[in-house]
Amino acid sequence: MATTLPVAGCTDDDGTGGGGSKERAAAAIEAARTYQQATVDQDWEAACEARTERLRQSWGADSIADCVEITSTPRLRDHQDARVSIGEAVEVLAFGPHPAGIGLGVTVETGTAKLGTTIHTALRLVPGERGTWLVDQAVNLGETNSTDSKAVRAALKRK
Repeated sequence: MATTLPVAGCTDDDGTGGGGSKERAAAAIEAARTYQQATVDQDWEAACEARTERLRQSWGADSIADCVEITSTPRLRDHQDARVSIGEAVEVLAFGPHPAGIGLGVTVETGTAKLGTTIHTALRLVPGERGTWLVDQAVNLGETNSTDSKAVRAALKRK
């Protein structure tokens, strides 16, 4: 089951809603970590519950059950030894169908330095309806070894 995290600190100290508070970023980081760990653990129900309806529908999933069916396709190898790390939270503007939110660089490392795999992904998290943070966009950062704020913002504007 997905971890439900409250949307914390949605306003700046001046109450304008500009975002960027430490609590808001911390909640988004924890939601991203929970989402990414669910995918590593192949807990597809938790991963699907952590995605926005818009993202699930873009994959042809009209329900959580459809999303689980789509994403539970057998993988070539097991990633139980994977380690997940999350970069710095950055505010991202609305782009295309994606609302404004928090962008995060996520790195998943499996295996050893010589024989392992490293995957860098940019995630856009947005406040959900039930006081949670949900993944609305996931973009592979490709060959780049950077999950810094510039790489994350650029990736979340590409797609």
